[in-house]
Amino acid sequence: MTVLVVWRDHTALLRTMSAIDMACALGSCQSNPLFRVQLLPLMPILTEDENRRATEFVAEFSRHAGLGPALQFDCVYRSHGFPDTRLVLRVQGPTRDYAMKIDTASPESGRLKAEFDVLTRLERYFDRHETSRVVHPYYLSPGNMFFVTEFIDRPTAVDVIHNSEDDDQVARIYRRAGAWLNDLHSFQPATEYEFRPRWMTLSIRELVNSVPPHIVEESQSMVKTLKTSAQHLKGIPDTRVFSHGDFHGQNLIVGKGEMIGLDFTEVREKLAVYDIVDFLKSDIFRDADQSDVDRSGILKLNKDMFFRGYRHPIHIGILDFCIRGRLLKDWLASWHIDHNCSAYEEDRRRRLGDRLQIAFQQR
Repeated sequence: MTVLVVWRDHTALLRTMSAIDMACALGSCQSNPLFRVQLLPLMPILTEDENRRATEFVAEFSRHAGLGPALQFDCVYRSHGFPDTRLVLRVQGPTRDYAMKIDTASPESGRLKAEFDVLTRLERYFDRHETSRVVHPYYLSPGNMFFVTEFIDRPTAVDVIHNSEDDDQVARIYRRAGAWLNDLHSFQPATEYEFRPRWMTLSIRELVNSVPPHIVEESQSMVKTLKTSAQHLKGIPDTRVFSHGDFHGQNLIVGKGEMIGLDFTEVREKLAVYDIVDFLKSDIFRDADQSDVDRSGILKLNKDMFFRGYRHPIHIGILDFCIRGRLLKDWLASWHIDHNCSAYEEDRRRRLGDRLQIAFQQR
């Protein structure tokens, strides 16, 4: 059964019932009146053509794996940016479930084949690590339109960060995430690369042109501070590594004694700070006193715990600049004149604004 988790009167996440059972065991559902669960119909709904194609894909995988006929499946994800071509199915096997990632444009782009190859290499690499791994890849279709991995019915890092009332539990998630990323960033030898902040300052300038006048005024001092920092940091060498490229907390599963990474379509070599920023920015969903937040806008405890697990050398000035810049970009984008906010997005926008105010009060 699919469920909708509602936290502080806004949608927090979609989870399967077994994951919610775990949350209840942690006390979230049982003891917190702000946390409620609603049963939902399975979504998103496949069109007739999509269902026919998915049935063919599932049958192909079932024949390959010897799983028997007529496996059941549900669509658990449809891409917002590419809704007509990219889907994820949960396929119910006799003894375990599988995740089927579909991209009907992949035969031309090579996207899924490249990711499957990366997954295969990373799985071999992570064999030497006891607490870090990636989802196990099972099958790449000869037509390159889909591949299959294990389906892990466990909460993601974001589930815990957004919903847990236990600050120590959340801090441990940051430490474990830092350790997982440290292992990934060791996949290839690190190099050095000069920091080039111009892309960020330009993108912020473009966003400022599309927000209401009062937000332009409110952001002026922040933009000016970032521009000054960019001039000082430009050209400073920092660590460049094999990077995830989309390391937000929904791409890291919290296992039993291990962290499991997924979604490697954006892997590339780039500065290590960008993966770190992608993960740390989810910290805005933690309630915080001003004294507990550092100059980057992140809780001191969670940032410190992350770096107990992450050990590659990082220029802290560049990291703090990038976190501030990313939070500012996200906040400005949420104020885009043509953007209609849901209740969840309004809460996120408020939290971003609060953290930015704290961050830019510190020098």
